[in-house]
Amino acid sequence: MSLRLLLTSAAALSIFATGAFAQSSLRPVPSRPVLELFTSQGCSSCPPADVLFKSYVGRSDVIALSMPVDYWDYLGWKDTLASPKFSKRQRTYASARGDG
Repeated sequence: MSLRLLLTSAAALSIFATGAFAQSSLRPVPSRPVLELFTSQGCSSCPPADVLFKSYVGRSDVIALSMPVDYWDYLGWKDTLASPKFSKRQRTYASARGDG
């Protein structure tokens, strides 16, 4: 086999493989619901929600996200995991729904 034929064959194989990869990446990806839990270490009413949330963690059919909020920190005990970004996210959801 000549070098030219070998290089042409390799190029054709490369194009075919790239096309096959591109087509396989176009397959629909199954959607999964996202569960967001806004919680806090200092929240006295959060433990029941935390327990329920744990039943979703590790499931392959759900994306479970825990988002510790910082607005309970005013009670005097700072949540070591909390982020003001999570509090803002929860407030944005509440505003979009038209509630507090």
